[in-house]
Amino acid sequence: MSLDYEERYGAAEIARRVASVGQRIGADFAGGNIVIIGVLKGAGIFVADLARAVHSPVRLEYIDVIKGSEDEDIVDFHFVTKFRIKDMDLVIVKDVVRSGIIETYLMNQLREEGPRSVRFACLVDRPQERKSSLVVDYVLFPSEEGVLVGYGMEYRGEGGNLPFIATVKTPGEAPFDPPTGRIRIKN
Repeated sequence: MSLDYEERYGAAEIARRVASVGQRIGADFAGGNIVIIGVLKGAGIFVADLARAVHSPVRLEYIDVIKGSEDEDIVDFHFVTKFRIKDMDLVIVKDVVRSGIIETYLMNQLREEGPRSVRFACLVDRPQERKSSLVVDYVLFPSEEGVLVGYGMEYRGEGGNLPFIATVKTPGEAPFDPPTGRIRIKN
């Protein structure tokens, strides 16, 4: 499949916004113990650039969100490495935040481990799709419509390597099915 897309945000605009968010995170947690947790795989490129834009020491960690098959309504969180979060300032980084249900659940689970704070950053925030009270603290691009690709975000396995963010012109069926059942954490 070859994607038909239209560039939405260029590489220079993305870099400017990442630098701004990185400065805010550094200022918000000056002197803290910052742990940036990237949610794989769509946020991978964003996480790398964001970590370099924070001018304070940071530790990088990753979580993989695994959705069950079409017959399963279970989402697992797989922590790529074991890490301590007690008394740490966590910034969870995602590509797109929609309903906020999974993010809220993840935040509540992490809070049980005693971090100093838990905040969220994302490339694209769609608060109009929220089904929870989640507020994203650091947003690059708010309330975008359509299917987006580039800068780590893929559509059916394509477009993640684009250096810009683009809108897929004719996406066909929706690429995401929201989870509807139980959520459990897998260590």
